[in-house]
Amino acid sequence: MKQLVLTMTMIALLGVGPVFAEGNGTGRFEERKDDIKGKIEERRENKNTPVNLTADQIACIKTAITKREDALIAGHDAYALAIKNAYMARKSAILAAWDLPERVARRAAVKAADKAFRDAVRAARMTWNTARRGAWKTFETDRKACVPAASLSSSETGSSESDGSL
Repeated sequence: MKQLVLTMTMIALLGVGPVFAEGNGTGRFEERKDDIKGKIEERRENKNTPVNLTADQIACIKTAITKREDALIAGHDAYALAIKNAYMARKSAILAAWDLPERVARRAAVKAADKAFRDAVRAARMTWNTARRGAWKTFETDRKACVPAASLSSSETGSSESDGSL
């Protein structure tokens, strides 16, 4: 009996399905889709239009790029130093834990060393991400001050990792 009801339900659903799909495809959805396609094509055409920049604009962009890259290098150096210090601190803490004669105390000290290490790495990563985002935000502000937004694409300024994270 259950199979019969299930079969009848399936036949009814399959028979009703094509009724909902009828139409000539010229509804509001199709119009919106065509509108979006048109805007995408317009942006592609504008993006490929060559732009002549003045020497001052080029110098301004180069200064902004130098400032961005220097900030990224400094941020990464700080990140690498923080990671190195975290490893050195963990090493010292684990070696000190192994000086403890009791197993329970030793295990607690090793766990504490691991937690401190994880916290230090997390803090270093957060500091790096903040520095990286700040460098890119400053660069975008500086670049916009150099050149009107519509005339320069991000690929021309070497922005390959603007939103990536470590």
